[in-house]
Amino acid sequence: MGLRLYLFGLYSTIAISLGLCLLLIFNINPFQAPFWIVSIFYITVFLFFMAVFGISGFYMKVWATNREVIFALLGPTLRQAAIISLIIVGLLFLQQVRVLNWWVAILYIVSVGLIELFFRTRK
Repeated sequence: MGLRLYLFGLYSTIAISLGLCLLLIFNINPFQAPFWIVSIFYITVFLFFMAVFGISGFYMKVWATNREVIFALLGPTLRQAAIISLIIVGLLFLQQVRVLNWWVAILYIVSVGLIELFFRTRK
């Protein structure tokens, strides 16, 4: 698979997940919705932010490295985008269940950040 196909997949993920997320926001009452609809909302928010951070991080890394070894930058960028998206969705979920405080948020961000450190140090 080529780089263009990966980028097309990310752009289409942005469009589909944003459309589905907006559809859920404007048409569903979150207080009366079943659990599976709320979980679909969190999945679409995760996919949207992962694609947005993946594309923006990829282009920033391409710009910073002066277009050298472009294809090798995609894997770590998607992993980092997934971790940032996991932080955002996790904080949204903690806010939904009303347990989000500043110290809980810091502990959550540090614990998810340790996952990235694990992947960096692993050979």
